[in-house]
Amino acid sequence: MKAYILLLILITMLYSCTDGIPSVKTASQTVLSPAKPVKGSCCKAPKKAELSRIPSESIFTLNDTFTTQNNAQIKLSSLMNKPTVVGMIFTHCTYACPRLTSDIKSIYKNMGSKKDQVNYVLISFDTERDSPERLKEFAKEMGLDSNWTLLRGSEQSVRTLSVLLNVQYEKDLEGNFSHSNLVSVLDSKGVLKFQKEGLGADHNETLNILQKFVQ
Repeated sequence: MKAYILLLILITMLYSCTDGIPSVKTASQTVLSPAKPVKGSCCKAPKKAELSRIPSESIFTLNDTFTTQNNAQIKLSSLMNKPTVVGMIFTHCTYACPRLTSDIKSIYKNMGSKKDQVNYVLISFDTERDSPERLKEFAKEMGLDSNWTLLRGSEQSVRTLSVLLNVQYEKDLEGNFSHSNLVSVLDSKGVLKFQKEGLGADHNETLNILQKFVQ
């Protein structure tokens, strides 16, 4: 798995040398083949027996530590046992990231009585400016409740995760980012199962997949 992640990082470094990664893309979708609780968090640490059953393609195999908007230290494996909807953003973004967040909010709302059976996670590209305090402020600005987890990590851990989620991003001279706009769905073991690209996209299939996961 380590060799696989290193290979993906090298591929991403090559991508980062290309010009003009667009910040807004038209909607498309990809279906992938199967494969102590913290206050205000979706997450609890998995048991050792559960960790031993994590598939090799799961993002939960990453052992990096991330920090939540509540300044709690967690590993991605703490998201285990629920499907997870993931978006990658940065909070100083003025257009695409609020739109992407609103798209995930719509998914959250349309899950109805089952919305609490899903993790909703936003991960920041901006390792310098997006402190826990800023993430919490963004959550308040966007009307996100305690079912949402906002994460920041080291530059390397965010880059590795972005590769595993097929998200491209590039930092500009002003400290902002051009990036893919993807909503990703993971199963309860952290395996990527579905992605939808674009802002304001139709997420009916996203909802159908999530509904199957929480039946």
